Amino acid sequence: MGCSSFSSTLSRWAVVLLVAMISLSAQATDGHQLVGLGALQIGTGGAGVASAKDSTWLLLNPASMITLDRRLDFSFEIFAPYRYMEPKGPLLMPMANRFAGKMDDDSIFYIPAMGAVFPTKHGVLGVGLFAVNGMGVDYRHSRTLIPRLLGQNFDRRTQYGVMKVALGYAHDLGDGWALGATATLDYARFKTDMLTLNFWETRGGNRTDDVFGGGLTLGVYKEWERLSLGAAYTTPQWMQSFGKYKDLLPLPMDIPQTVQAGLAWRITPELEWVLDYKFIDWSGVRQIGKAPIKGGFGWKDQHVVKSGLSWLVHPRWTVRAGTSLANSPIDSKIAFANALFPAIVKSHLTAGFSFAITEQSDIHFAYEHAFANTITDSGKGDLFSFAGKGTRIHLKENTYTIQYSYKF
Repeated sequence: MGCSSFSSTLSRWAVVLLVAMISLSAQATDGHQLVGLGALQIGTGGAGVASAKDSTWLLLNPASMITLDRRLDFSFEIFAPYRYMEPKGPLLMPMANRFAGKMDDDSIFYIPAMGAVFPTKHGVLGVGLFAVNGMGVDYRHSRTLIPRLLGQNFDRRTQYGVMKVALGYAHDLGDGWALGATATLDYARFKTDMLTLNFWETRGGNRTDDVFGGGLTLGVYKEWERLSLGAAYTTPQWMQSFGKYKDLLPLPMDIPQTVQAGLAWRITPELEWVLDYKFIDWSGVRQIGKAPIKGGFGWKDQHVVKSGLSWLVHPRWTVRAGTSLANSPIDSKIAFANALFPAIVKSHLTAGFSFAITEQSDIHFAYEHAFANTITDSGKGDLFSFAGKGTRIHLKENTYTIQYSYKF
């Protein structure tokens, strides 16, 4: 494949990704982070920090890319979440819009990604563009009663998405060891008509605002004959503040630091088991971790366990299955405050397969199901919890991902 052809392909996919960012708003097990990138990661529940399969490992663990050959990967995910909100609250404190009833939203979103890997003399270079984070809702009526009393209908919509442009390198240290690092340039889009602490619609008025940021991922990898270990640390992704929404989000919506570590055991030459642990430091992001009464969201840190199996059942067919289990960053004391950011699913099952079309090209598919979770506000939190006591938020998800890989 010539340089001009690759450059043209990269440009086209960059445009597709930017267009997709306009409408990206999804929820995932890992807070507002996708459970995995591409069909190969998703097929094993997002596990595999110690067993790279494609260019998406540029973000998962750049050191493990040392095992990859030259390749291109293109994936497209259809994200189909179903969420609902049913506002409740004390009759003597008319803040929640009890008249709205149960409101649902089943909008579908489309998430593309691409990446490439290039082995060098002493290591492996990787580059990619990935849509990685998102959340949002669009309900018929407002969460709170204030807009209704004013004859308006705000405080019902959110949309947030993040894309990363990544450049990474894995260096071979010998004896099965490798170190890796990836630098990312992040681009985020946000819009909402939420109520602020001044009990009025944000000045952003559901107009799109965008910001840039960046960070690093550092990884280590060690391989033996049948076992490999891997670990990666991703720094906070330091973002600019959303200027149009200073009255709602006075601090930057940084992406939290994460740690993911795990093992890969090749039980037989055809069967591999991967097991990962992931920590997400939501409380370390002030805008996300501080209490709703102080202008935040009150999210807790997440602990995620991911596991999956890959089985080469035929020289041309590989099948996968996986799971991802986590605690919700949102509990019953902040359900009402997070009704427009309902990132509450905890348990996923995934499955997928790969088919070798030729020696150079493969097609992959993955299906992911996030089991439904419903949280009811206990009223035992701050003022917003008391005012929204009994409010229910609900989320479940299905995703379908197709991916094409070309080795050259």
